[in-house]
Amino acid sequence: MIISPPVITPSEPPSGAFLLAAGLEARGISAGFLDLSLEFFSYIFGKIPEGRGYPAVKSALTYLRNNSNYHPGQHRTVSGVLNSALKSFSKGYPGWKISLMDLTPPSEVHRPEELLRICNQEVTPFSEFWEEYLLPILQKHLPETVLVSLSYLSQLPAGIDLVLFLKSNGYHVITGGSLLNSLDRTGKGFDLLRRVLPETILGDGSLLRGIEIEDDSLLSRLSWPYMLNSWQYISGSPVIPYALSTGCLWNKCLFCPDRKRKLSIFGKEVFEEFISTVPPEVMKQKPVIHLLDSTIPRKTLLDILPALKENNLDFYGFIRPEKWISDHSDMLADHGCLMLQLGAESGSYSLLDRFNKGIDPETSLEVIRSCAGSGIRTYVYMLLGLPGETFEDLDASVSFLQGAGNSIDFINFSIFNLPTNCELSDRADEFGIELLYDDSPEDVIRLYMPFLCEGRNPRIMARDFITEELNQLPSVSEALLRTPKWFRTAHFPLIEIPGRISHEAGSS
Repeated sequence: MIISPPVITPSEPPSGAFLLAAGLEARGISAGFLDLSLEFFSYIFGKIPEGRGYPAVKSALTYLRNNSNYHPGQHRTVSGVLNSALKSFSKGYPGWKISLMDLTPPSEVHRPEELLRICNQEVTPFSEFWEEYLLPILQKHLPETVLVSLSYLSQLPAGIDLVLFLKSNGYHVITGGSLLNSLDRTGKGFDLLRRVLPETILGDGSLLRGIEIEDDSLLSRLSWPYMLNSWQYISGSPVIPYALSTGCLWNKCLFCPDRKRKLSIFGKEVFEEFISTVPPEVMKQKPVIHLLDSTIPRKTLLDILPALKENNLDFYGFIRPEKWISDHSDMLADHGCLMLQLGAESGSYSLLDRFNKGIDPETSLEVIRSCAGSGIRTYVYMLLGLPGETFEDLDASVSFLQGAGNSIDFINFSIFNLPTNCELSDRADEFGIELLYDDSPEDVIRLYMPFLCEGRNPRIMARDFITEELNQLPSVSEALLRTPKWFRTAHFPLIEIPGRISHEAGSS
């Protein structure tokens, strides 16, 4: 049994656990997939009374599940209703805070041993849920092994509590997932996790005992997994996670922690075979394919367009702005591309060149405008706070965003984090970076390293600039107003925007 613990946004299956189950299913290995995050949210929402003085949870869920397109204002309202319900539930557990996208425990989430102490000594928000919901499923299916999949820090408190519960009931438990992979490969503190989660596994699942992989990756063969819970995700259409590749085809960025990770690309045959296994009851609802790639590979995407159109599937995903996208934007739109997440990052040529980003702001502008003109939603990612970033660099980003204007539908301003292990960390002195080792306590897990550049923290300057300058630009403020705060990207392609393609859901 493969279990994904709370808290992950309940709008689509957690990709790591879902694809692991799909890879095992394709090889004839019985592995039930159970998304406990989805069920935990359903459990909480089911406990909220209806009526005056209580959040209108039922009508909010009805809106999100029964509409294939969301009005931005209504989406904000109903998301607020659901978060209000979660806030009310959290009050019963002092020190815990639960939202649609995150979970905060009574102690710092980066301290695994402290989380273990809390879970051992206190009633958690999950204790009753494990007993009432999970235990009957375990007793029904009697799995030989339970694999707990952790992708985000927001899952770690519940993940530790879940492992304790499973072990106390006599189950063999292994913990894996991308959080553990990241800490082992590019972070700090994997050994701390091993102290509280002693039986762990790294990689994509290929190393599980008794599994024989005849090729390089578990993702090279996929079939629809055996799902132990019904598809009741909070979305107007099913969102199916799928990876055309692992590693990064772009593979340029100086601070990318995955530069040494092997690149594997899976062709249209793998995709077509997987789509042929999707249950009819899911297909008739016209799913949206969420492409998970670090950057969508051009050739493979173009190769699968006919299969997408033939199966009446829409899609979205992340991609680096390149000229070919502008040349094919009409074709992409015609084959169901609802949105592209575009890593433009900066308007400064010199800054992008310094960190070997391989991105040309002029090309990024062309791609953003072309996609918008073809009806494809644009979700633009900007990155600020890079070491050595100057006000001239920031002003170049202002000019870039002004040039993009209303072609930007959604926007994300990220503040730079320096991975603990990457080429830029190794070459820190060349870039005037001072690594603050003393600011990283020994009992804390870290994916990123605190740093200064020329005696200053560029993250602070960037944060102030976003608030005082960028957020005030008319096109940016409008994009921010449209950008959903909750549900990650799964709902973004469904937001109604004049001039953009609408997703038309099938029958449920």
